[in-house]
Amino acid sequence: MTIEKPSSQTVHGKGPSPSRVLPNDFYLSFLSDVAKARKPAPIRSLIPMESKPGMLSMLAGKPNPSTYPFTRITMTVKSPSPLSDPTLTDIELGGDDLSTALQYSMTSGLPALVEWVTELAAQVHGITPGDGARVSMGSGSQDLLYKAFSALINRGDSIIVEAPTYPGILPVMDSLGCNIVEVASDDEGIVSSSLARLLESWPSGKSRPKLLYTIPYGANPTGMTTSLPRRQEVLKLARKYNFLILEDDPYYHLYFGSGAPPASYFSLERKMDGDIGRVLRFDSLSKILAAGFRLGWITGPDYLVAQIERHSAASTMQPPSISQVIVLKLLQSWGISGFLTHAESVAEFYRQKRDVFETYLNKHLSGLAQWNTPNAAMFYWIKLKLPPSGSVKCKTVKGYEGDSNVFIEHNAMRKGVLMLPGECGYHDERKTCYVRVSFSLLSEEEVDEVLRRLASALRDEWEQ
Repeated sequence: MTIEKPSSQTVHGKGPSPSRVLPNDFYLSFLSDVAKARKPAPIRSLIPMESKPGMLSMLAGKPNPSTYPFTRITMTVKSPSPLSDPTLTDIELGGDDLSTALQYSMTSGLPALVEWVTELAAQVHGITPGDGARVSMGSGSQDLLYKAFSALINRGDSIIVEAPTYPGILPVMDSLGCNIVEVASDDEGIVSSSLARLLESWPSGKSRPKLLYTIPYGANPTGMTTSLPRRQEVLKLARKYNFLILEDDPYYHLYFGSGAPPASYFSLERKMDGDIGRVLRFDSLSKILAAGFRLGWITGPDYLVAQIERHSAASTMQPPSISQVIVLKLLQSWGISGFLTHAESVAEFYRQKRDVFETYLNKHLSGLAQWNTPNAAMFYWIKLKLPPSGSVKCKTVKGYEGDSNVFIEHNAMRKGVLMLPGECGYHDERKTCYVRVSFSLLSEEEVDEVLRRLASALRDEWEQ
């Protein structure tokens, strides 16, 4: 397929001093036994050679495109700013484009898409040639996260997570048999002073944590964004205590706060004095373009990215070719400025959804619940005021304020209200009165109704 060069040349800018970039052998002590034992896939490692001019390949068992029943795929897409420009454009896949979309490709992703995303990372997060990092595509950021943990964690290794954390990642950590260490978070994100105390008092005879897993923008489930000072302190601690930061950032482009967005950990590492190469960054197109494409990417040290690619080569083999070609055609038509314009319009959409939700929270739940207003993503983390009796039985535990899981099961669901109980965000599944609610899909009328039902369910608890 035709490869169009990105419109900007930021990626060709001056990079950091090579002396600041951590060498490959630095990461050997971080690799899991499984990663150390994993060998390159023989066919996958040679596929890039097929694009060499003059090469006649008999390497891979690729099906002949002439046998496919598909002849053309057409999709109609909006402009990057549909409110001001309602123009619709057809994207057609036919000929070589369609053959590429329906064929095997490289484990790291289509070269043209990798190039485009690298340029985006250059403009937004400051990746430059010579800084030791590169981009690799994957079948969604969740898949890349699983493979990153697999490459870095042995059974019994310690991982630090902010508490509460993304409920979908805890089963991954549990399956690897690691020691999950929780650090409190608040309305400024992970509490860096608590992290510092944890690391300062770490038992001398116990292996130190290898990783910090964090969601710095619109954290799932709390909806909070980590402040810049907190990020700076966390990065200093990573250098001082020698751990890696896994920056899971699917909501980066869904920031709608009043101030400037804080720099990513990946970007900060390049701006602050000190070594470079402790941040593995995970991005996703699910919240910006379409969740069903299952496309995400990792940006990080080449050596670690290669370990993740070895896993992919032996499992999923590659991201979906058809998703990559469709997305690439769209992004090439928009350009990076168009993509960022689109992302801004999506963020504004969710800001308006948040404002509607906040209005009806105040209308129905004042005095019945407490919450902080999120400035990114699509979640509220709500503290329900539950009584010491009723269907939610009081426990003789200091600080116990009720069990939202029991409340949801025995009362809220009967009212037609479904939420995620707060215990799902904690490794120890502690009983909590918090719930996570998403405001992404419901209409204004549905928001009014669901929060009215929730308020009714809470009053019923107090009347029992």
